Amino acid sequence: MEIKKAKYEEIRLQIKNGDVFLYRGQGIVAGIIRWLTHSTYSHAGIAVWWNERLMVMEAVMRGVRVTPVSRNLFQHKGSVEWFTCKKEISEEDRLRMVIFAQEELGKSYARWKAVLFGVKVLFKRDLGKKDELRMENKLFCSQYVARIYNAIGLDLKKNREDRFMSPGDLARSPLLEKRGVFKTRNGSIELIYR
Repeated sequence: MEIKKAKYEEIRLQIKNGDVFLYRGQGIVAGIIRWLTHSTYSHAGIAVWWNERLMVMEAVMRGVRVTPVSRNLFQHKGSVEWFTCKKEISEEDRLRMVIFAQEELGKSYARWKAVLFGVKVLFKRDLGKKDELRMENKLFCSQYVARIYNAIGLDLKKNREDRFMSPGDLARSPLLEKRGVFKTRNGSIELIYR
């Protein structure tokens, strides 16, 4: 299959509310996350449109935040992959996802939940099977993305609670498919896809 390339400016309008970005970080923390979760991914975020701006909402060490996708891609050290839902999501549900994501803005990062998750994975402990959409005071990245999907009744990974969802679990979700990989080069962003 032929590998294709497109400039970010040419494809950004194809990205929809609720699309998922998975990050392959290169730092020490990213390496630990990848090692513990047996995945090539270390972070996750979700795409939202605010007026004419394409933004990414994500739970990071400073809490749940929103930044323009273009700035986010330039600042990330490593590649970022774009995933969409295989199942058709209505515009009404996509708007519900954005509203739910916005309601979580400013919440703290769940450092200890992330550590607990890592310990459970390391020692192969039960990661929970029942998803409940409950209020959380603190969130980590992949939990945040999974909760947004659960807000419209889509469970990205059966038999895994959102609070124990890793970026790799999102990538392996039967509901998500990879559209391409964003790369930054010489001051521009391109999407590499098949």
